[in-house]
Amino acid sequence: MKFSTRQDIEAPAHFVFAQLTDFQSIEKQALRRGIEVKRKDDSQMNGVGAAWEAKVPFRGKWRDLHAEISQFEAPEELVAQARSGGLDMTISMELVPLSPKRTRLIVGFDVRPKTISARILVQSVKFAKTSLQRRFDKRVLKLSGTIAERFETGVSA
Repeated sequence: MKFSTRQDIEAPAHFVFAQLTDFQSIEKQALRRGIEVKRKDDSQMNGVGAAWEAKVPFRGKWRDLHAEISQFEAPEELVAQARSGGLDMTISMELVPLSPKRTRLIVGFDVRPKTISARILVQSVKFAKTSLQRRFDKRVLKLSGTIAERFETGVSA
């Protein structure tokens, strides 16, 4: 099952990429939301191979999640792979500079079941795909707005 959306952000591509790859800030936000997240190697720099272990709530249960950066090409592309139970997930973010101070963010999220129980789960979620796509669009819109606001006010995170 795939989700995708795009948003234009009033900020340069290098600034947007820096915000998307501020993993310390993202980890702190997750912890504030009650998600347990731990970087596999605290000494590792941002880039390909950076990885995290997390416990995330999904459908009333806490699930173990392993995530790793698989592509990191500043300031154009960021791709992460994640696994949880029988699900393989890929999130990709592509940045397209439209002008010196405007960037298009294209986000894709792909979920692939690897087990029968995961297939049943994905099939049941497909019934709500329209509402999930709207939620996905809203979250990317909110993220884009936050990044643009940070650029306007000169705040980095």
